[in-house]
Amino acid sequence: MAKEPAEKSSGGVSSRREHKRVSASVTVKLKSSDGRRISSERLSNVSLGGVFIEMDDPLAFGTDVELEFSLPIDPRAICCRGFVVWSTKTSPERAQGQSGIGVRLMDIGVREMRIVNQYIEEQLKRG
Repeated sequence: MAKEPAEKSSGGVSSRREHKRVSASVTVKLKSSDGRRISSERLSNVSLGGVFIEMDDPLAFGTDVELEFSLPIDPRAICCRGFVVWSTKTSPERAQGQSGIGVRLMDIGVREMRIVNQYIEEQLKRG
């Protein structure tokens, strides 16, 4: 049975997700784990479990990636690994007209997770 796309509630927060997701607009350095592809892209939403990265040429499902980005609340870089859990290359309907990838965050430190959580909480308070 196919999973339905998440619905948006007020404030741009997805209502059918395991983690609260909020909008973001930050540059992310993205590197495929094989080192063949390095690029600077735009991270457009974030949750404790993952991010959506806008890309003109999305990576394939299952691709391992390394990420580096900073959120507006803290200038320190968040460096972590992740993997592509979906791509508009194979599931264009999932991103509502955007081109990119959904990345599950893995190998992320406690300090980095706290920064992400603080950013999400602050965005939710703003509504």
